[in-house]
Amino acid sequence: MHAIQNKEVPYGRSGPMMLTIALCAVFSTATHAFDAQQSEPVNTIISLTRSACFGDCPNYTVVIHGDGQVRFTTDISPVSDVDAIHRQFAQSKGVLVPGTHQDRVLPQSVADLLAQFQRVGFWGLQDRYEARVTDNPTQIITLEIGGRQKKVVDYVGTEAGMPQSVRDLEDSIDRVAGTARWVNGTTALIPWLVDQKFDFHSMQAAELAVAAERGAADQATVLALIDHGAPLNLLVSGDPSPIDGTPDLEPGGILMAQAAIFRGHAEVFRYLAKAGWIVRWGKNNAAESFAMNAAGCSPELVDAVAAAGVDVDASQHPRPRAYAGEGQSRTALSELVATYSCNGNEDAQLRTAKRLLAHGANPNHRDSLGRTPLYGIENLQLLNFLLAKGADATIKSNDGESVIFGSWTDTIVLRLLLAGASPVGHYHDGKTLAQQTVSRDMPQVAKWLADHPESYQR
Repeated sequence: MHAIQNKEVPYGRSGPMMLTIALCAVFSTATHAFDAQQSEPVNTIISLTRSACFGDCPNYTVVIHGDGQVRFTTDISPVSDVDAIHRQFAQSKGVLVPGTHQDRVLPQSVADLLAQFQRVGFWGLQDRYEARVTDNPTQIITLEIGGRQKKVVDYVGTEAGMPQSVRDLEDSIDRVAGTARWVNGTTALIPWLVDQKFDFHSMQAAELAVAAERGAADQATVLALIDHGAPLNLLVSGDPSPIDGTPDLEPGGILMAQAAIFRGHAEVFRYLAKAGWIVRWGKNNAAESFAMNAAGCSPELVDAVAAAGVDVDASQHPRPRAYAGEGQSRTALSELVATYSCNGNEDAQLRTAKRLLAHGANPNHRDSLGRTPLYGIENLQLLNFLLAKGADATIKSNDGESVIFGSWTDTIVLRLLLAGASPVGHYHDGKTLAQQTVSRDMPQVAKWLADHPESYQR
């Protein structure tokens, strides 16, 4: 992404985006007590560093001065050898707007933050809290006041005796500095960009809008970027090509539509549909993405996709490199019921399934292995809903296995048996259902099998 520029200072490229701003005029200072030394906030420097990790952890340092000056930067040295290694493999700094940015907060906010340091008992904390784990980010808080300095290193510190209040202090430093606007993308980013004389009609704006929707920005921020003029018809780098690894270039509007489905952003999807981007992308492509991403685990997105004329029960195209035991041609409903969908949010999973069925999804759709959405289900409420809507527990896969062999949760298997599923067959580890009740905690199923020997004739 090209550099964001203001009128006074030209600058070059650094990461996806580089922002540089001039120092603001100094606010008037105020005197507030921190400890018995009655130190003035104006003589205070508070900093927080967050390192890279195995993933896309945000990697930056933010510094808050007592008079309210804030400096945020991703141009920092690794805090450790492990941090340096993680940076080599990270695809980004985990920050929407990398670079060096400055702003200002009220001195009173700094004074309030210092009071929190006092409540935490910061001067009395250990210098390091490090758990014996790997691949996590490191957080470093540094406080300098009245010529006195202390640093506290947090590496999964709450598992090494560090008080939770220190983790809360880290979050408070971020909150006071307003780092979320640069890291994730919040609505506070928009007035800041306006203040920097950012060109919302530029290529850079298109890249920012796409990065925001593909990252962690909220819908209001993404829509605000569009409303301010981000040109979505410009070609923006998408995913790397499977052939040569170079990023494919696609119109920003199409990339944002893909991301809106992945994130379950109904409002963004509706905007793009109204602007013609779903038609331009292709409704069949949208339907395939919708199925692959389990309807974005969003009941609102299901309604928006259906309203755009996209088939909410379309099957995915077979993937040539899929595992032999992985079902192909799955629908959004099939993907949705999988235990890993919705990040464990069973309520969102159920509400999304209800909207899918309301728009015609088939609860008995069979994938390439002959499995229906009941196979692998672990949400009892969702299971009961699907059964009430006509899902057939007696359907077996192409190799003759019952749907019960997708779970070994006592209540789930029992409910499937009560719905007519056959107990005959084997789990992927070769064990029968009766054998599984011995090795796992399945007392209700064991009792039911003992009471219903005739069920083996199903």
